[in-house]
Amino acid sequence: MTLDAVRDAIDTCGEVDTAAFARRTRNAIALAIVARGDADPTRRRPSDALRAELGDELAALLASVYEGNSGWTSSAIDALEPLNELARRQWSPS
Repeated sequence: MTLDAVRDAIDTCGEVDTAAFARRTRNAIALAIVARGDADPTRRRPSDALRAELGDELAALLASVYEGNSGWTSSAIDALEPLNELARRQWSPS
């Protein structure tokens, strides 16, 4: 597994409900950490959607993971708990 699966999950921010996004992203991150995946450097992250949906702190962590920089695994580990909290939320239609 590469970081492309993580990027695919992050790309869904704003397209699916937050709990589904968080579950998908959390699981992809966990698998990428185990695999120590590499990233395609040409992909561009959805920064605005991440900030709007998740706030600055979690968005920054996921942006670091998305970029696949040298410290991406630390950012990924730090992102797991907030993603887990979001994944557990019960969303009801407005």
